[in-house]
Amino acid sequence: MKSIKWMLIVATISILIAGCTDANEEDGKEAMGNNSPVTDDIEDAGTTDNSTTDSDSSTTDGNTDNSSAESLEDEQKQMAIDMLNDLVNDAKEGKVYRPDQGFIIGKTKRNDIVKAIGEPEEKIGGYDHYHGSMGNPSVAFKYDGKDVLEEARYFGTNVERQTNLGGITEENLIEQLGKPADSRRIESTGEKNIRYHLNDFELQFVIGKDGTPDHVNLKKWR
Repeated sequence: MKSIKWMLIVATISILIAGCTDANEEDGKEAMGNNSPVTDDIEDAGTTDNSTTDSDSSTTDGNTDNSSAESLEDEQKQMAIDMLNDLVNDAKEGKVYRPDQGFIIGKTKRNDIVKAIGEPEEKIGGYDHYHGSMGNPSVAFKYDGKDVLEEARYFGTNVERQTNLGGITEENLIEQLGKPADSRRIESTGEKNIRYHLNDFELQFVIGKDGTPDHVNLKKWR
């Protein structure tokens, strides 16, 4: 009888131990299962952060590029306005803006101009034409019957024109010089002639189809 009792006790203990072991294994699995989604969340969060950073960086670069472009445009516009003001100040005294050799409308003779800058490359429609190069403007001069300078025509520069006549609009003219003496359409070319009265002289801005001056004429006021 004692042997049977001991056998029952041992069997009972074995069953209890086996049950505890199975319970521990299940707890371990549940713990591992609960930790797995946390790891996935961390990985997902890392991916999202990188994506956001790249997007923000791209946006910042775009804003920088736009700001640089606007700054360059503002600088070029200011250079064109400065050129306009210098041209107008010289015109009030009848001085040819470029080349800056002291040529005066109604005073300087053709021989003096030729000695200073040479013979013209072309003669077209009664004008001596000098072609621009390397930032130097194209100009043309017309003389009266006594070979005295009657009109100076300024075409501006071809290189970086936006800093010269190409950067000037009719609106800029009104802002800087006020209302013109008159304005008319040139039927033969479709251009617009905006004329300003400056002391004894007149300055004509011949506006092309692009809305900027094709050239500027300086002559005696009539």
